[in-house]
Amino acid sequence: MAVSGNPFKERATERTASDDAFVRIFSPKILENLTEDEFKGGVHLFVSPPGGGKTTLCRAFTPSVLNSFWKAKDFPDMKESANVLIELGVLDVNEGPKLLGVQLTCLSGYADLPTDVTIQHDGLFRALMNCRIVLRALRSLMTVLKVNSIDQLSNITLVYPGELQELSAIPKESSPIILAEWAEKCEREVYSHLDALNETDATGKMPAHVRFEGVLWLQGVKFIQDGTELIPRRLLMVDDLQALRRKQRDLLIRELMDMRPKEPIWLAQRTSALNDTEVLSAGAREDRDISIHSIDSLLKGRNGFPSFAQNVLERRFETQTLFPGAKFEQFLESNIPLKELKEPFNKATESFKKSVARIKNVSQYQEWIAKAESVFNKNTPVLEDIRTLYSTRILISRNENSRQLSFIPLAAEEIEERDSSALQGAADLFAHYESNLPYYFSMDTLCAMATNNIEELIGLASRLYDGIEANQMLRRTDPSLTVIEQQKLFIEAARKKREFIPRSHAEGTRAQSLIDSIGSFCTEKTILPNAPYAPGVTGIRLSFSELDRLMNPQGGAVDQMKMLRRVLTECVADNLLFIKPSQATTGREGGQVFYLNRTLCVHYGLPLALGGWQDIKVNQLIEWAQKGRKHSSKSLEL
Repeated sequence: MAVSGNPFKERATERTASDDAFVRIFSPKILENLTEDEFKGGVHLFVSPPGGGKTTLCRAFTPSVLNSFWKAKDFPDMKESANVLIELGVLDVNEGPKLLGVQLTCLSGYADLPTDVTIQHDGLFRALMNCRIVLRALRSLMTVLKVNSIDQLSNITLVYPGELQELSAIPKESSPIILAEWAEKCEREVYSHLDALNETDATGKMPAHVRFEGVLWLQGVKFIQDGTELIPRRLLMVDDLQALRRKQRDLLIRELMDMRPKEPIWLAQRTSALNDTEVLSAGAREDRDISIHSIDSLLKGRNGFPSFAQNVLERRFETQTLFPGAKFEQFLESNIPLKELKEPFNKATESFKKSVARIKNVSQYQEWIAKAESVFNKNTPVLEDIRTLYSTRILISRNENSRQLSFIPLAAEEIEERDSSALQGAADLFAHYESNLPYYFSMDTLCAMATNNIEELIGLASRLYDGIEANQMLRRTDPSLTVIEQQKLFIEAARKKREFIPRSHAEGTRAQSLIDSIGSFCTEKTILPNAPYAPGVTGIRLSFSELDRLMNPQGGAVDQMKMLRRVLTECVADNLLFIKPSQATTGREGGQVFYLNRTLCVHYGLPLALGGWQDIKVNQLIEWAQKGRKHSSKSLEL
C-alpha cells in the first residue's frame, strides 16, 4: 500500500481498507505484550479512551488478517508480527491461522431494541447476539477455507458434543448452510418484531432466547472436513460495548461471567462506558470471573509507549511516496541549532544579572555567581551555558529557603554535587518560559504528547507531516521541521485540543473550566523560583478521604459532588486527565493522582515528564469547575 498524500490522515487503523495494508502498518509491539493469560478461557474486558487501539487489536485476530500476517511472515518488515503470533500459538509456520477469531461490533442494531426491562425483550437481545455469533463464525470459517459463498461449505459437517445437546434456541443442524439460513431468518424476525413493537396487531412468535447460546455453540461446535476437525481454538471478540445500553451491557457481562466460558471472550469498550466509580478508580476493579486489561498498559509493555509509538509512525510513513526510503524521525530536528541559542542566551544573561543583583556582594554566593558569570563572554554559547545560569538561580533560591540557612561560603563544586536531571529539566523549562528557549520539539516530545493514545499520536504526526510537505513545496533543500516550526505546530495542536473540550462533552464547559484551573494551578507551582517539584507539577491528587467524600457525599453537597464526579469521569474517559495511584507513606494516606493530558501540558507551558503533584480538596475542584480559578501573576523573580 502506497499513498501519495499524508499517511497519517486516516487515524483509525481499523478503517484501513485492505487486510494487507492493515498488516503493513500494524505495529507488533502491542502483540509482544500479550501473554497466554489473554487467551485463557474466561471473560476479558479491554478498556481505553477513544482511539486507544481496542478495535485495532481485535481486528488483528480476525481470520483474514491472520492469513495476511501468515503470508507476510517472510517479509523483513512484517515477520516480527508473524513471529509473535506463532509464539502465541495463533499461527502455524506451515499451516497458517490456528485460531478462529470471531469479531462482532455492538454499533449496529442492539441499542435499537426495547429499553423496558422484560424477559421477552432481554430474550430479543440475546437472540440477536446469538444469530450474529453463528453467522460471523461461519463467515470466519469461510475466510479460513478461502471460499466466497456459504454454499461452498457443503463439505463441512457440524458436530455437537455432549455439552451442546442442551441447546434449545440454536438448532443442532449438521449443515452450515442450513444453520446460516436459520441465523439469517432469526435476525430478520428480530427486526420484524422490533418494527411491530408499537403495533397492537403484532403477530408471530418473538425469538426470545433465554441465554447467550451463541457463546456455548462457538466454544463447543466442531467443524469437520473429510474426517478432520478444523481450527478448534476459538476467540470471540465483542467490540464497541459502549454502544449498548447500560442494562444490555450489564446483562451481557453478568451472564457471560456466569457461564465460565472455556474459550476466551474479549469485550472491548471505551472507558467512558464505565460508571463513574469504575472510571475514577482507574479501571482497577477485577475479580475471579473477569479479567480487566488496560490497552494503555499493553501499549507500554516492556519497551514503553515511545518504542511502540515510533514503530507505528515509521510503518505509516513508509507508505508515503513523497520521500521514498526515508524515516519520519529524520525530518524532525532534535537539537537546537547554535544560531537559535543566541537570543535566549542573551535574555538568560540579563535575567541572571537582575536576579542576583541584590546578593552580588554576599560572600556566601561569590563562587556560585562567579562560576555562572564565566559563561557571559562566550562568543558561541551552547545549551549547557543557558542551563548553568538557570540552575544556579534555582539553587540559590533553594539555599535561601532552607531552614538550615548557613553563612559559610558555598564552593563552586557544590553546584555539580546538587545537580540532577530534574534540576536540568526545570532549568530548560524556566529558560523556555522566560527566555523563549525552544522546548517542545523532537520525536520524544511527539510521543509524550500522545499520552499513550495512538489516535492522538497519529493526529499530531499528521500536523507535522503537513508542515514537512509544505517545506518541500517551498523547494527547500531540506524540508525537515526546525525546532521552532515543530514547537509552533505542537502549541497550535494543544490550543485546538483545549478549545474543543466544550464541544465534545456533556459537561464540556465545566470540564474546560476545571482543566484550565488545574493547568494554571500547576503552572504556578512549577515556576516557583526554587523549583521545589522539578521539573514541574503536572497533576493534582485526591486522597482516599477526599475520594470517599466525592463518591459518598453527605448533606447538602450531594448535587455538587455528583456534578464533579460527572466532570472528572468525562475528563478521564476522554483522556483529558489520566489517573495514577499514590501509595500511602508515613504520615500521608494514599490516593489517586489526576495528571493532565500531555498535549494540554503544552498549552499550559508545563513539562511533559510525569512530574510532581499537589493535594487538592474536592471543594476546590467543585469551585474550579463551576467558577474557574483566579490565578496570580507568574514570575520567576527571586
